[in-house]
Amino acid sequence: MNGKRTGKILVIISVIFITWLFMKSNFFNSIIDSKITSKNYGVPFKRCISIGNELEASKNISRDIGIKNEYFDIVKDVGFDCVRLPISFADYVSEDYYKLDEDYMTKIDSYINYALNDDLTIIIDFHNFVEIMNNPEANKECFLVIWNQLSERYKDYPRKLIFELLNEPQNNLEGEVWNEYLAEGIDVIRKNDKSRKIIVGPDHCNSVDRLYNLKVPRDKNLIVTFHYYEPYDFTFQGNECYEGYRRKLGVKWNGTEEELLVIKNKFEIAKKWSKDNKIGIFLGEFGADKKAEGTDRKRWIGAVRKRADKDYFAWGYRELCSDFGIYDNEAKQWDNDVLSQLIPN
Repeated sequence: MNGKRTGKILVIISVIFITWLFMKSNFFNSIIDSKITSKNYGVPFKRCISIGNELEASKNISRDIGIKNEYFDIVKDVGFDCVRLPISFADYVSEDYYKLDEDYMTKIDSYINYALNDDLTIIIDFHNFVEIMNNPEANKECFLVIWNQLSERYKDYPRKLIFELLNEPQNNLEGEVWNEYLAEGIDVIRKNDKSRKIIVGPDHCNSVDRLYNLKVPRDKNLIVTFHYYEPYDFTFQGNECYEGYRRKLGVKWNGTEEELLVIKNKFEIAKKWSKDNKIGIFLGEFGADKKAEGTDRKRWIGAVRKRADKDYFAWGYRELCSDFGIYDNEAKQWDNDVLSQLIPN
């Protein structure tokens, strides 16, 4: 009888002890999670990659790379937790009050749903709206009406779907004009969707040097982005899309202390801005053209990624395929030398 009683007591003690360990583990995990969240102010992803070209192409213009569902699978498999889709929404609206083309939107829905089913965060990025950069006033209504439609369409989607308000504001859409349009765009979205994360960035092509010119409304669900390609002579060399760089080849990047300090100092601007404003940072684009020498390219990409991680920035590499790509869609194979610089084993 005493033996049975002792056995029961031991079982009870064991259950209590295991429960205590479980609660203790969850407690410390929550502390760790809260520390991470406090460092990046709630940015819900870390490693992103852009899958560009098809959806950012102007209407009826094909690009070299289409989007396939398998791309979401492969980026998930190697360790990315987020995909950014650059989309030319403004090229797919009707003349009667800017109604988005339903066939085009159904295709976008399918990609979003596939990514969400893969448990990826997905960013839909309003890309290539050249007209609003050149003539903001004439295109403001289109911009706002599109975001009204998008926010209404996706208001019941999971929070892993994130909106990026506009890629790289520039030219005439700068300074106070951009700050005004940014605030109005966010306001339109918030009328339909109160809590979805929205990514916004400074003017001059999302330049880190313009962060302190950016004015954002008080909104706990904002993420601020900047893009980084410095030095441009190195990252853009030989690229046909960037005038002035097409014939520029053989530019080196050696990762010297001086070169690394340039990255550190630029990122310090974003780090300080984030701390001052209590808003998380997303390094939304960085990359180097494949025409750069392989070792130098790998070295630069690794240096930028390491600096972003050290400063607790979420980051997004540009891009999966094409000129800046790290995946050969024909051979179905990663450039493992570069991939290892983004996602170390």
